[in-house]
Amino acid sequence: MSFLNGQFELKESQHLEFKEAAGGLPLDVWESYSAFANTEGGEIVLGVHEDRSTHKFTLAGVPNADEMIDEIWKQANNSQLVGRNILLPDDVVSLTRDGMEFVVMTVPRAEREEKPITIRDKKKKKDIAFVRRGTGDCEATENDLALMRYDNARNADRGPLDRFGLAALCPETIRRYRQVFAGNKPGSPWNSDPDIDFLYHIGAVAKGRGGELVPTMAGLLAFGYEYEITSWRPGYLLDYREETGDARRWEDRVVSQSGDWSGNVVDFYLMIIERLKRRFKMPFSTDSTGVCHGSRNPITEAVNEAVANALVHAYYGNDACVRVLVSDDCLRVSNSGNMLVDRDVAIAGGVSDTRNPTLMRIMSFIGATDRAGSGIEMIWSVWGDFFSAPPMISESHGPSETLLVLPIELHQDIASDFPEGEQRIRHGENDVLKCFESTGAELGVGDVMTMLPGISKRTAQKRLKTLFEKGEVARRKEGSAFVYFKE
Repeated sequence: MSFLNGQFELKESQHLEFKEAAGGLPLDVWESYSAFANTEGGEIVLGVHEDRSTHKFTLAGVPNADEMIDEIWKQANNSQLVGRNILLPDDVVSLTRDGMEFVVMTVPRAEREEKPITIRDKKKKKDIAFVRRGTGDCEATENDLALMRYDNARNADRGPLDRFGLAALCPETIRRYRQVFAGNKPGSPWNSDPDIDFLYHIGAVAKGRGGELVPTMAGLLAFGYEYEITSWRPGYLLDYREETGDARRWEDRVVSQSGDWSGNVVDFYLMIIERLKRRFKMPFSTDSTGVCHGSRNPITEAVNEAVANALVHAYYGNDACVRVLVSDDCLRVSNSGNMLVDRDVAIAGGVSDTRNPTLMRIMSFIGATDRAGSGIEMIWSVWGDFFSAPPMISESHGPSETLLVLPIELHQDIASDFPEGEQRIRHGENDVLKCFESTGAELGVGDVMTMLPGISKRTAQKRLKTLFEKGEVARRKEGSAFVYFKE
C-alpha cells in the first residue's frame, strides 16, 4: 500500500504509518523513521487523525506543508536528534488530496552498513534504535541489534573461532565435500592438498590468536559436528520435512539434531537436494558425487537456488534456523534473518549481497550457488514459465525471518503436454525471434513449439505476445488463434 500513489486503505501496516501533525511536526515521527529504516522501509503520512477510542483514521491535512517539510529536513540533519539521515531529496514531499495538504516521508530500508539508525532519547540520555513490528514502532531488542551489528561486518563469517579446535570438524563431511569439489573443479591445484591446507584455501579455517589454525565461523557451520555448533549457537537448527498426502505428520525428515549424521550445512544440503531431485522427478546433470548446480532443467535449478540461498543468507545467531518444507501444493523455504535488499531489488536481480560471504564461497565451490546475485530473479522467471501461481517472498520480525513459498502446481498445458520427468528447456524471446528470421514464414504457437523442442505451449504464447507488444512482429487472428509474422 502507498499513500503517494493512492493505493491505500486508512489503516496502518508494516509499511505505512499515520500521524496527525495538527500542532506541528510530532517528535515521535523519528521513532517511526528509525523503525522503518531498520526494518523494511515505509511511508510516514503527516495529516491523518486517529480517533483514540475507535482507532479509526480520517484525513485531516496539515496547516502548512512547506513549513513542515523545512522542519523535517532541519531535524533530520540534527545529529543531536537523529543518528543518521538516510533520506534523499525526493523522499519528503507534499501532496493535495480531497482539498487538503499532506506531507509524506518515504523512508528507505537502510543499507547494512548504516544500521542501526538511532534517535536520541533525551530522557534516557542515550541513542535508541527502533524496529517496525506490524503497526507499531518498538525499541530494538538485543537480538535485533546483534543482527544489525553482524550485518555491519561484511566478512564476519571469516573470523576464527578460537574456542574450537580442528577436531570440531567432521572428517566424513570434508571427504564428501572434497569429492564433490574435485568433480566440479578437476583442474584445481587444491585437489592435491592435504585437508588442512585445502580447508585454509576455501576459508574454512584461519589463524587464531595464538597463530594456530582453528575453524572459522563459516567452516564450523559447513563442516562442524552439530553438538559443537550448538555449544556455540544453542538455537541452531536445520530442518527438512515432507508432509504430503493425508498424513498429518511428516513422511520424511532430515533434522540437524537427530544425532545420526553430522548436522552441518554441507551434509544437510547434499542430503536434501537428493530428496528434492526425487520429489520433483527431474534429475540434475550430475554423477554420484552429488554435484547439483548446472542442472539442465530450469525447475530443479530454481529449487536448488532456493535451498542454497536460504543456507548462505541465514543469520546464524541465537535463533539460527533454516527450514525446508515440501507439501502437496508448495515448497516452503525459510531462514532466520531478514533480507539485505528490498524484495523488488532481489527479484529484479543483479545485486549480490550475502550475509555470509565465506559460507557462500564454500558452497559455490561445489556448484551450489554462483554468487551472481540472480538467484531470486531466476526463480521468479522459471516459476512464471512452468507453474500456475507465482512465488511469494516475505519477511517477519521478532525474530527476523525470510520465507520463500514456491507453489508447485504446473500449468495445465505443461502438465499434459510433457511426459513425467521430461526435461524442459527455457527459451527466450530472441530464440523465438530467430524462428521468424530463419524461415521468413508466418508462425503460430504450434510452429514455434516444433522449431524449439522443449518449449512449453504457454511459454511460446508468452514469448510471441511479448514480441508483438514490443513491435518486433505483427499478428492477425485466424479462427480462434493468432498467426504472427514479420512485417
